[in-house]
Amino acid sequence: MSKFEELEGRVDALAQALMRVVAELESKRLLDGPRVSTAWRGARPARVACTRQLQASRRVLLQMADTLD
Repeated sequence: MSKFEELEGRVDALAQALMRVVAELESKRLLDGPRVSTAWRGARPARVACTRQLQASRRVLLQMADTLD
């Protein structure tokens, strides 16, 4: 396994954990899911995603928002 694959797996694990926490809080009505997904969509607007890292971050945030919705 390459270092890149290891990092990719770790990032995926963190995203999955966060999604489960948010979903649980939403199901208990302790968190507004649509508000969270809107915030994630706005966190990395296209106009500021000017590097490859920020573009990747934006893609993941948009995917997570779509999944939460």
